[in-house]
Amino acid sequence: MEAKGTEFYSRAYLYFLLAFLVTIAGFFPSYFGRLGDTGAAHHFHGITATLWMVLLVIQPLLYKLNLMKWHRRIGRSSLILVPMIVIGGLIMVHYMLNDPRYPGILAYQLGFIDFFVIGQFLLFYILALKNVRNVQYHARYMACTIFGPIIPATTRLWLHTGIAGTFSMSLHISYFLIEAIIVLLLVDDYRKGKIRLPYILALALTVLQHVMMIYAGNWAWWQWLMGLYGTL
Repeated sequence: MEAKGTEFYSRAYLYFLLAFLVTIAGFFPSYFGRLGDTGAAHHFHGITATLWMVLLVIQPLLYKLNLMKWHRRIGRSSLILVPMIVIGGLIMVHYMLNDPRYPGILAYQLGFIDFFVIGQFLLFYILALKNVRNVQYHARYMACTIFGPIIPATTRLWLHTGIAGTFSMSLHISYFLIEAIIVLLLVDDYRKGKIRLPYILALALTVLQHVMMIYAGNWAWWQWLMGLYGTL
C-alpha cells in the first residue's frame, strides 16, 4: 500500500542529515576545518553546496510537519540556488585543472566525474520541478540529487579514516556504496507495490559514470576538451 500524506518518506530528513554530516566529515580537513585559509571561489562553492544539503534536510521535515506554505517558499529559493551551485562547481573544475597537485590523468578523470555529477544533479533537479505536483516522483527526484555530490565527500572520508589505502580504491568504494543504496531504495519501492523511474534512472547513471570514469582520463578527445576548458 502506498504511503500517504505526511507519512510518505517521513524519516527522509534524517537520512539527508546523515549525508550532510558525512559531507562535513569528508571535507573537514580540506575545507570546513580551515575556513580562514580558503579563497572566495572555494567559499562560494562550499556555501552554495552546503545550502543545498540544508535544503534537503529542511524540505522533507517541513512536509512531515505539514508546513506546506514554508515548504513551497523554500522550494522556490532553489531556482536561485541551483544555478549558483552549477556555477560554483564549474569554477572548481577550472581550479582543479590548473592545480599542480593534480597530475594530468587524474585531473582529466576528476574533471569527467565533476562534469557528469553537475549534469546529473541538474537533470534530477529539473525532473523534480517538472513533477512538483506528483509527490511520489518529486520526492524521489529530489533524493536523487544527492547521489552524485556525495561521492567526492565519501571518497575523501575513506582516505582520511584509513578505510581505503589508495584514492582509486576509495573512489570505487564510494560508487559501490551509492549503487547499493539505490538498489535498496528500489527494493523498498518494490515492497511498497511499484518501482518508479527516478531510482532506475539514478542507478543507470551512477553505474554508467562508475564505468566511464575508469577510462575517461585516457581519452584523447576528453584531455583536449579539459585542456581547452582549463585555459579559459
